[in-house]
Amino acid sequence: MTLPPAAPETFDQFLARLEEGQAAGSYDGAPAPWPAQVIGALFDGQDAAAAARWARRVHGELARRGGDVPFAVVHDWHAGTVAPLLAEAAARRGDDAGPQEAVRALHVRALAGERVGADAWEAALGAALAEVYRHAYAYGEAFATASADAHAYAMANDYGEQKAAEFADSYAKLSTDANARSYAAANTLANARAAAAAYASADARAYAETYPFAHVRAYALALADGDCAEGEGPDEAEGRDERRREACARLADGLADSLGRAAA
Repeated sequence: MTLPPAAPETFDQFLARLEEGQAAGSYDGAPAPWPAQVIGALFDGQDAAAAARWARRVHGELARRGGDVPFAVVHDWHAGTVAPLLAEAAARRGDDAGPQEAVRALHVRALAGERVGADAWEAALGAALAEVYRHAYAYGEAFATASADAHAYAMANDYGEQKAAEFADSYAKLSTDANARSYAAANTLANARAAAAAYASADARAYAETYPFAHVRAYALALADGDCAEGEGPDEAEGRDERRREACARLADGLADSLGRAAA
């Protein structure tokens, strides 16, 4: 499968491939092109009706360019949509928005034609991605599972209800905080350098090899994290999926805007 499509491809064909889940991931042993990965992940993350409306808009923008998507769209999307949304979410949670603003500034410079070195990208991404992955971690769900398991263990060993509850809360906090930090550190280590090299070289294939569909999912999850901070206990699971879909819709609209500017 090739995506973006050649201009003659009909919208129905384009939509069918997105609905079949063929846009993201890899095929024939190689990563899908980055536009396929990003478009597919954003399509999958939205409600069906909204996704179909958005896909029609994206198909139109791609057709206007004959299916060609310049790498500048990556910089435009991150500068105009991804980094600002992440900075906005950080500020709302009371976190430092500086790391996201620093990444945005580099994308703005790259979009203007300046060559930004890989070292500068990696330094900025290291701080920014650590925050993304920290908030993308399903803290509330992990806390609840750890707490339930610890409570069951305590009750089976005659702790009594009050001590069992105290043990469960303490154990869940310690283990979930540690797991969240490890998750953020491991994902940042795995992704910051590869993304930095792709951004610095404006290499579409190298960017595809960072599997940006996974980045999209992390952005959406981080944006859906609401106001819960590490160590506060389980967040409200109810509404998280809705917030994730809303985040995907905002990310998706921003990508369509970037494609439109490229097509202008």
